[in-house]
Amino acid sequence: MNRHPIQLITVSREFGAGGSQFAGDLGVQLGWPVLDHDIVHRIAASVRMDDETVEHFDEHPPSLLARIANLLVIPQPELYEFPPPQGLPSHDQIAHAATRVIQQAGAAPPLIVVGHGSQCIFAGRPDTLHVFLYGPFEARVRRIVGRLQVDPARAPAQVRQADVERPAYVQRYFHTDWHNDALYDLQFNMAKLTVEDAVTMVARLVRERMPAADVKAHGSGPGGVHAG
Repeated sequence: MNRHPIQLITVSREFGAGGSQFAGDLGVQLGWPVLDHDIVHRIAASVRMDDETVEHFDEHPPSLLARIANLLVIPQPELYEFPPPQGLPSHDQIAHAATRVIQQAGAAPPLIVVGHGSQCIFAGRPDTLHVFLYGPFEARVRRIVGRLQVDPARAPAQVRQADVERPAYVQRYFHTDWHNDALYDLQFNMAKLTVEDAVTMVARLVRERMPAADVKAHGSGPGGVHAG
């Protein structure tokens, strides 16, 4: 049985399942840094682009039309979109930059990483725990409306789009099925649990794996885990 101390946690999530809140709260609980929204800024710095431009491409695979455009030899502008104009990044460029940023960050644990195929980037690393959060479609729509203030009329389409794009991203860049259970150590149905429940369980597991000296250093104060 693998009893390595857990130094790194990857958080994969369906849109609206609470992945960012889970990662942020877990980071507070453990006192660990979280690589989530800040990854856009790090990618932008690495490719010398502004954050807004990078965000447009981040964690999105190229569309089918864009992929066809890169394969066709004879231009047919009425059939597809041309590759990005010079000076703009491509989806592939941003995805590869994201992987480099995550690998660099993972070299200095502890760390919690959200999305971007991190469950594949660190697959097989013995000190890593891979977590997946999911939930029913309707519950996830309600969550993004209530928590992210998304227009209720547009929320279902945004969730459906993310449900297509996130698996496609992992398939394109890591040649892996995002839904493969073997990628994950823990999976949480967020229709049955609160974010607090999931954070408590993962934090307890991490602390159980900590060397005794580290547990003593962390103590059982606000960052600790209590069995209640």
